Amino acid sequence: MKKISGLTKQMSFIITLFLLCCVLVSCTVKSDTPNYEELPELDYTADRANKEVNITGDGSIPNYIFYGLQPYFDQTGATMLPMVHFDELFQGNINYKIDDNTVTITKNVLDVITVVSVMADSNILIRDGKEIVMNTTPVLKDGTLYVPLEFVGQALGYGVYWDEILEWVQFYQYDSVYVYIWNENEDSSSRGIKYSYIISGDHTEDMDKIKTNVTSNFDDVKAVLKNLPQGAEILTTKIYRTKGYDVPYKDFNIIIEEISDMGLKSSSTDYCLDKTTLIIKDLSKAINEWYSQELFALDEEAIYDSKSQIYRFSYFPSFSDPFVVRIEIKSDGTADVYYKIGKGNAYGDGGGISKSKTAKLSIDETNEFLELLDRTKFWELTTEDDDIGLDGYDVCIEGVKDEAYHIINRWCPDSGDKVVYSIEEYFNALKQKLDN
Repeated sequence: MKKISGLTKQMSFIITLFLLCCVLVSCTVKSDTPNYEELPELDYTADRANKEVNITGDGSIPNYIFYGLQPYFDQTGATMLPMVHFDELFQGNINYKIDDNTVTITKNVLDVITVVSVMADSNILIRDGKEIVMNTTPVLKDGTLYVPLEFVGQALGYGVYWDEILEWVQFYQYDSVYVYIWNENEDSSSRGIKYSYIISGDHTEDMDKIKTNVTSNFDDVKAVLKNLPQGAEILTTKIYRTKGYDVPYKDFNIIIEEISDMGLKSSSTDYCLDKTTLIIKDLSKAINEWYSQELFALDEEAIYDSKSQIYRFSYFPSFSDPFVVRIEIKSDGTADVYYKIGKGNAYGDGGGISKSKTAKLSIDETNEFLELLDRTKFWELTTEDDDIGLDGYDVCIEGVKDEAYHIINRWCPDSGDKVVYSIEEYFNALKQKLDN
């Protein structure tokens, strides 16, 4: 699970696009041997074999300097760490012993014990008694055992990720406790907020597991956190639904501040309990899911399989309310217009509709709109371009005609992109008219 600390929704989206394939993927090898669901898929290949290994703990500069024996990348792309440097990376209630080419590592957090062991030339990792298949093996070289950092690290609850742009390995300390916050009141009022925690182990989205330690009083969670050493890592997860049941921003921030005030390292993330059908298609998986959540919150449905002629303009900003304008062309040459504005972003910040209006376009107005699409050659526009950035807003323009579907997606189109900008201007003018 990705960590987000003080980032905007848009930053979260960029990171998701950038690291999705090498950070959040899980290995699902079909085998009779159980597999740890969070193990990495090593898609960074053997072309790294001759590269120098740089390991950073904060994503800014390589800050682990190893003297003597050096880590290296093996033929699968795994980071092979000599055990002589284990203590330099792995800190906090962790110890290990090596016996007959096997290393056994024990992590103890508040009496929750995790035991991981690997053996030279074996692709089996044992985690708390369960065998896990790795796609590489530890190696014994000149009397020193080298272990695959991605597999051993993540099995112990550490984050080990490859940054393919900066070309270094990012290494994050494990989370001592996972804190969860959600709201059981549909109206999102503070009185429905619940808290829970899981000590060490794995971050989970299983509500049955999360509710094991459920409480209405955050002091119950703080009583557990007080037993941790200063500087221990805490990941706080806000659980939300696409419509209602949201944790108010101020309440969530208070919890984050209280954890930091205890001298603990606090980071945060969120996830949605609602599994929505994809309303958008033909973009990347991450964007399809993001836009679909936003449109689901606005009571929109997929139009790509429609037999009618429909056009939809969707506006997804970082710091204001999203809106959608949908134009449905009728057989008599007129058009119906549907306009909705949301209650904050569905991505953890709200969801639902704050305003909804309908209108009609005359035959002349409808022809004016269709002529704009012809003039801008909408159906020939590329689906995406290379322009991407932080904050700002994204626009998505869809069209379906004669059962053919086309979609374009742009970040902050401006007058420099006259074609898309002119379509955006039309929909913004229509929105402004409906707002009045």
